[in-house]
Amino acid sequence: MNDSPGCSDVITYNTLMKGYAKSGHMDECFTLYMSMKERGLEPSQVTYGILLDGYINDCQVDKAAEVFDILTKEGCPMNTVLYTTLIKGFAREGKVDDAMRVFRCMISGTAGAPDLVTFSILLKANCDVGNLEVAFGLLGKMLEFKLRPDEVIFNNLLSGCARQSNVELAKRLYGDMIASGVRPSNATFSILIGLYSQCKLLDEAVQLLKYDAAVHKVTLEPRLFSQLMQGCVRGRQGRRAVEVYKFMLENPRHGSPTAALHSAVLGLCTKLNMFETAAEILAIAAANGLRVDRSDATQVFEVARKKHKAACAASCAASMLLFGFPVQVC
Repeated sequence: MNDSPGCSDVITYNTLMKGYAKSGHMDECFTLYMSMKERGLEPSQVTYGILLDGYINDCQVDKAAEVFDILTKEGCPMNTVLYTTLIKGFAREGKVDDAMRVFRCMISGTAGAPDLVTFSILLKANCDVGNLEVAFGLLGKMLEFKLRPDEVIFNNLLSGCARQSNVELAKRLYGDMIASGVRPSNATFSILIGLYSQCKLLDEAVQLLKYDAAVHKVTLEPRLFSQLMQGCVRGRQGRRAVEVYKFMLENPRHGSPTAALHSAVLGLCTKLNMFETAAEILAIAAANGLRVDRSDATQVFEVARKKHKAACAASCAASMLLFGFPVQVC
């Protein structure tokens, strides 16, 4: 095609470059870019987008930055996709300052305004490294661009609050989320349960599952019950762990306790010597015909017996018989 004048154009080169980029052959991709320029063809936004995306997917963010410098010097019109692609690359490599530098360049011009994806990437990157003040500044900037934060944006900010154990800020943010009409999800509740558990606010964590989920019509995943029960056990609040377990049983629309849930909770109870809690959960599970792995029940029984917790061991033995598990009493 190159030997036949007029047969190959920028689209031809872009198509070949995209093929090389998708297959991870970025050297060949860049060679085609140079060949295009040597032939006097003007690279387009698509050309530079292929190079940026290819280098970033190939974990060569420094090369992507070089391409960005080239297209800036050559006066190629920028757009939202090009800016956001480079921001994504820097964020993925943990180079948050570089990502913010590109963002500042982006908002200083008129070529490409940031969109929801741009802000989502930057907010998460800053929250991940503890730059909570910068993240909230980005939220304010979003509003300036008349963009409405979605659930992902709020969850990223809540995760940032959780990393710093900032309960009050998280509560205000959660309130803003609800007030703005964004419905919380299982991910939202999981973040808040983790935060409340680490800050010993288990009453508020239980409130989330019992009432907030119903108000916002969220069907809870079994993992949230497991997470909260384990938080209660770590906080030495066995009664509350059993309360959460019973609530799950009384509300089957959220799913039934799984063998994995029982394994995680019973294992933690055994590790922390909370045999009364483990025995009660086993008894409830046996009475309701739920699935518990034999190894988990046996472990609770044997360790309780070794620790001379006779009443707990006897309760576990009775539950094991209901499950149909053999019990060896010495």
